[in-house]
Amino acid sequence: MLKGKNALITGSAKGIGREIAIALAKNGANVGINDLDYDSTSKEAIKLIKAHNVSVSWHKADMGKNNDIDSMFTDFIEKHGSIDIFVNNAVTAIPKSFLEVKERDFDRVIDVGLKGYFFCAQRAAKEMISSGIKGRIINISSVQAFRQWPNQLVYGAMKSAVTRMTYGIAWELSGHGINCNGIAPGYIDSRLLEQDREDERGKTEWYVDETTPWIPNRRIGLPSDIANVVLFFSSDASDYINGQTLVADGGFLSGGTPNEFSNHEHPYTITRS
Repeated sequence: MLKGKNALITGSAKGIGREIAIALAKNGANVGINDLDYDSTSKEAIKLIKAHNVSVSWHKADMGKNNDIDSMFTDFIEKHGSIDIFVNNAVTAIPKSFLEVKERDFDRVIDVGLKGYFFCAQRAAKEMISSGIKGRIINISSVQAFRQWPNQLVYGAMKSAVTRMTYGIAWELSGHGINCNGIAPGYIDSRLLEQDREDERGKTEWYVDETTPWIPNRRIGLPSDIANVVLFFSSDASDYINGQTLVADGGFLSGGTPNEFSNHEHPYTITRS
């Protein structure tokens, strides 16, 4: 489906980003992996992608720093020649209450998840335009763009801005044949698990029993659920979809955010006081 296409995914050494990278590789795309550290997790991601007989490149870069972003794209283009698909996935969450957030917390979340998304998308678009490529830019947002979670005001505001930015990028790139869409995941079990524990994914995270009744699909989402949407947005099947953010949450938002889940303190749940 994507044979010969070149895709770059930020924050892709683990979790949702890794699953996106693997899915694109399975479908024939050459892949650029990005994260903050070249460690065992990054090496494992590269190994898993190489198994699909595609070209793989590693890019150590902090998405909160424009110099790192520029270097990442320059290295990627030198390695692959061009870019067809770009996925903004890297993120930093610093869970604190409204009254406890410091300027450095605010700046870090916004620098990586909004400023970084903006300038990454901008550079990707410039590369696509200069090569005459009708490419795809995909922004990972969140259900937190649409509902309030405790201790996540800055994160949620940032994701709301990403959703708005997706509209704007699509419009600004009118006539270039570049589509920009977003995905808003719900509860996704993106833990880093050993291979022999993969059958636990979506089943053993502590909040599963309390959260599942609020999800019409009656299960926690998997990284592959988000990767499948990225595949759709990367393919010709989504050619007439532009500027949209697709919520992939098993229907969770259809019932609204529940007022009470449990006594557990967790950044992605509403908890009792």
